[in-house]
Amino acid sequence: MRSERELPTPSAEETPLLQDHQLERWLSSARQPDTTRKSDGGYHWTQRVQYAVGHAVNRYYSAQPELRNHADAGELVDYRWPRRIAYFDSEKSYWELKDRVARHLQSFFAANGYEGQRPVMLYEQFETHVAELGMNLSMIFQAAWQSDDGEGIHLQKFVVDVDPEVLDGYRHAARVFCRQAFGTDPAKIEVYSVLDGERIHLSLDDVSYEKSLDYLRLAHSGMEETNGDQTCTCGRCKQDATESVAAFRLS
Repeated sequence: MRSERELPTPSAEETPLLQDHQLERWLSSARQPDTTRKSDGGYHWTQRVQYAVGHAVNRYYSAQPELRNHADAGELVDYRWPRRIAYFDSEKSYWELKDRVARHLQSFFAANGYEGQRPVMLYEQFETHVAELGMNLSMIFQAAWQSDDGEGIHLQKFVVDVDPEVLDGYRHAARVFCRQAFGTDPAKIEVYSVLDGERIHLSLDDVSYEKSLDYLRLAHSGMEETNGDQTCTCGRCKQDATESVAAFRLS
């Protein structure tokens, strides 16, 4: 496994690359056309709030464990919260959403456990080769912890827009990535909805590893058909790729 920051820029002749942020975007657009999800400036408010949430989580878990008890989720959320009320449906919605996200993140931090520990991965992008698919798989791990039994890692993902299709794609990609990079499935895959405070467990019990491989193979094929190429090089996708890795780091 190699960090994306250490990789050279791939050429067209190299191994095909499947990136999780492009997979999520493709799955999401299949449910709802992207043109209906944009606000003035190119991004829907959910994407702008997702950006703020990423910064808040990153800043919280980047702090020394003994200092986290003094962190205020409201201040963390405010750090990157959108400044333009016009991005939202109304001024009332703007403030209500901000308060709701802050309250739910505060509750999550208090109940998450792992006191005294630091994540083994925190908003980092990695790439691994999947020989069965003849391609590389790149994933951004928001927060990952060593499981209590030491048998694997506990993956946590924070989302604003809960899309079942996107989450299903995430569990398949995470499963294949961890099997290839770490030699074992994730011990637990958990998604936290910051708008309603719900913890969603993504189980692997009902699907085999081979089915996860088939899922990624078919998804990659569908993405190629949609984009006309295995990798979209439009300005928007380049911006998505850059922000997915860099936007959540402390400035």
